Amino acid sequence: MYPLSKQDTFVSNLDRLREVAPEIATAFRGLRVATDAYGSLEPMQRELIMLAGFAATRNEGGFRVHCTRAAEAGAGLQDVEQTVLLLLGTSLGLFPVVEALGWAREELT
Repeated sequence: MYPLSKQDTFVSNLDRLREVAPEIATAFRGLRVATDAYGSLEPMQRELIMLAGFAATRNEGGFRVHCTRAAEAGAGLQDVEQTVLLLLGTSLGLFPVVEALGWAREELT
């Protein structure tokens, strides 16, 4: 199971999907498990890549969940911050980068 956010009232998008369509949520989770098992990337690398995607799409819930997972895989706050900062000037402007940096600090400090 994914560890969730440090936020007390956090509900993951997968949990929300499970309320409407439990069989689809189970299938989606199976897809994620299979994707994690494919290839040679280490867990921390996979989590930092996921963080970049969630930051780029401004998906706060996904970012928070994978921020926690990245930390459990060995990433520190500076690793997460660098992942987000690398997006500056590519697919993200200043505000979304600063927003994601705030989410990271809330989760990891």
